[in-house]
Amino acid sequence: MSHARRWRAPGALLVALVAVLATAVPATAAGPDWTVRGSGWGHGIGMSQYGAMEMARDGYGAAQILGHYYTGTTYDAVADTAVVFVNLKGGVTSTALSSRALSTGGGTIRLTAGSTSQAMTLPLGAAVTVTRSGASVRATCTSCSPATTITGTYVQAVWNDGRTLLTVDGTPYKSGVLVIWPTTSSATLQVVNKVRVHDEYLDYIREVPWSWPVEALKAQAAAARGYALSQTYKAACYCHLYDDTRSQVYGGYPTASGDLAAWPNWTKAVRATGTTTTGYVARYGGKIISAYYASSSGGRTQNNEDVWGGSAVPYLRSVSDPWSLRPSNPNRLWSTTVSGASLASAFGLPDVARLDLRDRTAGRGVDVARATSSAGAVATLDGERMRSVLGLKSTVVRHDATRLGGADRYAVAGAVAARLYPAATAAVLASGDGNAVFDACVAGPLSSTVGGPLLLSYRDSLPAATRAQLDARAATLRDVYVVGGPGSVSEAVVAEVESRYPGVTVHRLGGRNRFAVSQNVAAEIRSRRATPTVVVASSAGVADALGSSGVAAALYYPILLTAPTSVPPETVAALDASGARIAHIVGGTASVGPEVESYLATTRGMTVRRHGGADRYEVSANVATYFRPAFASVGEIVMSSGTAFADALAAGSLRRIMVLTARTGVPEGAMKVLQTTPELQTITVVGGPASVPDARITQARES
Repeated sequence: MSHARRWRAPGALLVALVAVLATAVPATAAGPDWTVRGSGWGHGIGMSQYGAMEMARDGYGAAQILGHYYTGTTYDAVADTAVVFVNLKGGVTSTALSSRALSTGGGTIRLTAGSTSQAMTLPLGAAVTVTRSGASVRATCTSCSPATTITGTYVQAVWNDGRTLLTVDGTPYKSGVLVIWPTTSSATLQVVNKVRVHDEYLDYIREVPWSWPVEALKAQAAAARGYALSQTYKAACYCHLYDDTRSQVYGGYPTASGDLAAWPNWTKAVRATGTTTTGYVARYGGKIISAYYASSSGGRTQNNEDVWGGSAVPYLRSVSDPWSLRPSNPNRLWSTTVSGASLASAFGLPDVARLDLRDRTAGRGVDVARATSSAGAVATLDGERMRSVLGLKSTVVRHDATRLGGADRYAVAGAVAARLYPAATAAVLASGDGNAVFDACVAGPLSSTVGGPLLLSYRDSLPAATRAQLDARAATLRDVYVVGGPGSVSEAVVAEVESRYPGVTVHRLGGRNRFAVSQNVAAEIRSRRATPTVVVASSAGVADALGSSGVAAALYYPILLTAPTSVPPETVAALDASGARIAHIVGGTASVGPEVESYLATTRGMTVRRHGGADRYEVSANVATYFRPAFASVGEIVMSSGTAFADALAAGSLRRIMVLTARTGVPEGAMKVLQTTPELQTITVVGGPASVPDARITQARES
């Protein structure tokens, strides 16, 4: 029921949720380690405690809070004077009792032995040790009277005078009747407190801080009361309830000054009906519900059957819980490292090379996890079982995600630039016009080479978003590289830059066509560093060049353009000047034909590697997979649109591996890249919702 619960059958209370897989540690025989990232804590069924707290802060009352988390329920006053048995210690060989005075005249406790006449009185400060004696229970106290030892079928302690605290193995209790029974199946003891629900039990529930808003406390009290009243007696523990997270935390008398100061807030919530014999509960169809709750849900609660199986309970339906994701919740985001060996063992595989978590519950937790070994063996695991075996806080496992968007392509490029090179001495400027997009596609490696952002321009003026990024670097800016001829970025833009930023030198890297532009960009890169490797992409479509631009920028590989069936003279000249001996062709044979590959490999004697695929999405995924080992760590992957290219023009300047997505769904190739990157923590989406819908971000996060 509470936040620290571990997985078990229905009736025990589990741990609450949300999260995502990332962070690689050095590989072992069982594969690399994975970091699981998520949000929330617990099983996620029923009320979210942090959600309830934030709902109360928003002005919701207890009835509204409970009605939200327990579908179709009412908030009613019921009799709550029933006595329940709470197991304080189970299966112990001994227990130590002592007395303390809470107020003047307190400190005396009377112990009796079963149905016998044996009794002893503990004076203030006396200590009693209780052990097994054959099939019986024995209490020993050298300073007690009239007896120092009593033995019976059980030992019972009575002290409920309001002035005395009975301490059981260090925990003080003000109320109840303590009974110590011999365990039937072993030579141990069961230490149980018999308490009245209304006050002797509920007053000491420690499931949330007592300093929380009163309406949240009232909702918690009603849930705790309903849970207690709905429990049946369990012979194995001699109890209705455990005192810990297997049921709900029953913590004893508060002795710390902070707890005592806040305690009246809690007892006021417990007594919300204003009577000594009734308390509020949530009911469904007139019956008290089993009011399961958890620390937080990670954004949406779970259907009970998705976690524990069995039949659907009508009041335990998945509901939205945005309140759990507020900063007050320390588990709104969490991460933990899972070793490759632990992950492989959980699935019964020698290693895990791919982890597919896209099968989700209604509450967005993992329903069925699917693991694939490096040899291709496949195994599945129930999501809740995976959480239990791996010790996760949640089944809501998901990558982090951030969007670099904007109202248009220029604003998107500005959002990308805002992450990069805050004190840059250089910037790269390319056209955002649809007819000149190839200039921006080949500009990513130049951006990383000169150490400046890649920004987009109108043909005849600077957009506001571009000016803002240049203004932010005006104090350090010395050079601006304009990629493209005057037909793409006019001389009016050059003049505007020179006028707005005195002291800045503008360098135009143009040419009579796109091949010449890519040639001149490559030459500028070569002037600063060796270029033994180049990327070759088709001039017939922008997707392949775009999909490879992140890798090319990170590795400083010039992107050279080619016609589909022949290599233009400008590209031949660029190859001659580059000294490159390795060429990576991006795209299938329909984009870059075998004639081009033959020219590079046979005529020029270059080492050629083709990264093809059935479509642009598969090409970008294959590029990402091939070059991933070249990165020391892949904690971030960029995702952008494979159709709305304008938004993605500056994505390559982020210097990350990239995958392309369709509007209607994340392609399987991209999903595989995400699922085979153990160190992945964040997916950075470049583009606004019109190009990459929110649903695609969710799909990628939950991959």
